[in-house]
Amino acid sequence: MAMSDWRDAWRRFSGRGACPYEFSFTLLFPLRSIILSPGKLVSRLHLTAASRVLELGPGPGFFSIRVARSIPRGHLYLVDLQREMLDKARRRLRRVGLENASFTQADATALPFAPGVFDVAFLVAVLGEVPDPGACLESIGRSLRPQGLLSVTELPGDPDAISEPDVLALVSAKGFEHLESFPVRGQGFTANFRKPASAGIPLGY
Repeated sequence: MAMSDWRDAWRRFSGRGACPYEFSFTLLFPLRSIILSPGKLVSRLHLTAASRVLELGPGPGFFSIRVARSIPRGHLYLVDLQREMLDKARRRLRRVGLENASFTQADATALPFAPGVFDVAFLVAVLGEVPDPGACLESIGRSLRPQGLLSVTELPGDPDAISEPDVLALVSAKGFEHLESFPVRGQGFTANFRKPASAGIPLGY
């Protein structure tokens, strides 16, 4: 990579917005587990062995392996705007023999899935990076089945992090019901929401 490309990647990495794929290695540091381990996140997602799960903004797949292993009869759909991130995640899952995952490059505000296909959707340190979080939530809402679970995690130190009160207000405004919240070490949090069962409750359609 040319020096000018590295400078541009560093500028994007050190500012707001999605982590550039050139610095994806920083998302795989084992010390991240001290803040929130993949196992602890999985325990918050209420997965079943056959769950169909959307992971939005997986990066190189720090959480993906543990999620895929937790749904042996289900399927994990990884969606990222950067093809290079998806390639890294694919290699990591294939390396450990996991085949129940697929990889889609797409905009978070226009997910290319049929309505009601997912049981669970989760985002870790992603919602604040999306230029239009409201449109992102509407797109997720269309893709979740009635009573499906949406889980939003924000991590400490992330310059794009949204506060818990703001996440609760933003997601609730799209018709989701707040179920529960869990602390993340260092003043982060996981907030879980349920898509209403009633088709009469709009989700930004």
